[in-house]
Amino acid sequence: MTTTFSVEASSAQESHLSRRHRPILQAMVVRRPNFNPVVPRLSYLTGFEGTQMFGHGIDVLDTSEHAVRYKEDLRRLAADGLREFRCCIPWHKIERVRGIFDWAWTDRYLAQVRRLDLIPIVDPLHHTSFPQWLGDGFANPDFPDVYEAFVRAFAQRYPWITDYTVINEPVATAILSGFTGDWYPHWKDREGVARIILGKVRAIHRVTATLKKIVRGLRIVHVDTCERHHALDPASQDHTDFSNDLRFAVLDLLLGRMDSTHPLYALFVENGMTGQDVARFRESPARIDVLGLDFYAHSELGWTVDGQSDDFRPWGFKRVALEYVERYDLNVMLSETNVRGRIEDRISWLKYMVGESEDLAAELEKRNRRFEGFCWYPYIDSTDWCSLCREPNRRIDPQGIYYLSQSFDRKPSQLSEIYAKLVAGEIGSAEIPAFRMEDTVLTDRRVGKFLVHMTDFEWKEGEPSI
Repeated sequence: MTTTFSVEASSAQESHLSRRHRPILQAMVVRRPNFNPVVPRLSYLTGFEGTQMFGHGIDVLDTSEHAVRYKEDLRRLAADGLREFRCCIPWHKIERVRGIFDWAWTDRYLAQVRRLDLIPIVDPLHHTSFPQWLGDGFANPDFPDVYEAFVRAFAQRYPWITDYTVINEPVATAILSGFTGDWYPHWKDREGVARIILGKVRAIHRVTATLKKIVRGLRIVHVDTCERHHALDPASQDHTDFSNDLRFAVLDLLLGRMDSTHPLYALFVENGMTGQDVARFRESPARIDVLGLDFYAHSELGWTVDGQSDDFRPWGFKRVALEYVERYDLNVMLSETNVRGRIEDRISWLKYMVGESEDLAAELEKRNRRFEGFCWYPYIDSTDWCSLCREPNRRIDPQGIYYLSQSFDRKPSQLSEIYAKLVAGEIGSAEIPAFRMEDTVLTDRRVGKFLVHMTDFEWKEGEPSI
């Protein structure tokens, strides 16, 4: 049986939730025409991608033109009935010189956010969006100090902001930076990923403690991948076990659950974790108010001796998310999902994920926990993720609620219409149409293995892609 660790909400947090008029699932349900069961009414949010292409001094806020079209983008978001959104803060631009902060763009941007009465969940460090001068990035011994100084300065400048994701997707970023070598500092072993995770955990723990002291009504939304790994042959069991342990490593450290019985304890000790670290995390666990879980078609991976395989039956978002709930006993948000493909492909994935989230919300209610929101991310098509944000080529990734034309104009579609209706509570998963997905989405985007969860869909034909 898995033990649980509960992070209780403070009275300040509870009053904060009342002020925000957040839907309380126990009370807010909706009966839909031609749909007999009573299903929870979800709250919806979105966000804008902002990952830096490290070494180029440019980020997705730039290449998607959100950095210059933000007024239009934010007005559109508000017009769709959305209030809450994930908001990337470009630390790498603000502190180009250590200790010198340039707040000019951030002042303009957040002034527009405030004028529109939007609620930003600020994300000061999205993937590798740290300054160029921070050698070795998260593994730099100065990282916790310099990042705390930056976040403190930010919080003091914008005291009205209450919601923070201290570091986005710490496990996923550590894997890409320290294990697969795709991102800076391009390390490729278990030692590298352990060193990077340890640096992040120390920083998150320290920054969260600082925010607790200076931000009234603080709400910490900890966002990471919601993943599960499946061994499909005996030769892959070691890698699968390591991957399944690693997905919990950041949370286990932050919440004081790392001790000598932990399967990764020796790895972290060998790569810099001290007895003081262990004692500090155990005696003063980090605060987490909402556990944000990011789930994509690639979040469940099968492993064979030859590499990845989709020849298995995935658990699905609800079941994998409940693993995290059973381990940590926290309120949950679907903090990211999307699929790259046609508008019709995206609508079908949206239908699936809304249905999974409705089922998860009902299960959480039984456990006296809440489902805090559904986030399709990003709001507009992203750019340059086709190169894993390694080169600023301005290549459009078709995955947003609004799509980008070749001139980067924001275009509405059936998907944006459906999402606005979801936000308004007019429809749920049952009313979202299902379109047969193209082969490239089923195979290259790894969605095909989830068709076993969609057997009750009434499929329609969409327009072929161009």
